[in-house]
Amino acid sequence: MGLVFRFRTLFLGGFLGLLSISCIAASEVIQTQFSNLNQDFASFPATQNAWGMENLTFFPLPNKPGKYMRVFVPRGAIDPGTMRARSMRQGGAGFKSKVFPDGVRRALLSYRVRFPVGFDFVRGGKLPGLYGGKGNSGGKIPDGTDGFSFRLVWGLGGRGTVYAYLPSSVRYGSGLLVHKFHFQTGGWHQITQELILNDPGRANGVFRLWMDGRFVGEESTVLVRTVEELGINGLFFDVFFGGNDNSWAPPADTHIDFSDFVIRGERN
Repeated sequence: MGLVFRFRTLFLGGFLGLLSISCIAASEVIQTQFSNLNQDFASFPATQNAWGMENLTFFPLPNKPGKYMRVFVPRGAIDPGTMRARSMRQGGAGFKSKVFPDGVRRALLSYRVRFPVGFDFVRGGKLPGLYGGKGNSGGKIPDGTDGFSFRLVWGLGGRGTVYAYLPSSVRYGSGLLVHKFHFQTGGWHQITQELILNDPGRANGVFRLWMDGRFVGEESTVLVRTVEELGINGLFFDVFFGGNDNSWAPPADTHIDFSDFVIRGERN
């Protein structure tokens, strides 16, 4: 069957490089290069649970149209719930964008991320990924019917891991492809993740990850759901340090840059 794409585009930026990695037939596409806050976030379909919007600024991309987004994190800021409970300024930003309201079985998410020169990774923090249902996080373990999430995390020294909330998780999320990739400072990384949901009740779900065009690895026995109705709904943008105690906190003001978000989904 030939490829048939149905586009919903927020900013016409010419970034369609995912086709060189994986082709998804009869799919929907959301694409943005962050031309401005109101256009890009307000226009994202069904943006939910937004926090930290005051920490976002936008700068022109050199040598190409569009802008990149800078996420500010003040010194000492850890997970947003803890900072809110302390009545202190939150660091980072987050939202869920329900790109596929009815859910899809397979999705590809790609974006670029840059940590500045001198960035202190401390103990770690969260990066964007995919979600379905409630987009479970924060210790709320899924039951196979209510939701899931697949975010990336950085750890000590920039070591990378996939952080998934699954029915098999205990207390917090589960680590996949643990320390199989590594974040450097000072330059852009291209991240691409693919999720294929399991047949209900069978541990045959697949998660694949690429970094800078290199295939990092896959997990092919993942049980995400126990019911057909639960699908992938969209982008879980989540960026902060932590952890929920001060051992995770950045020792100085810092930031992380993002650009070129593209998401595709296939229903069957």
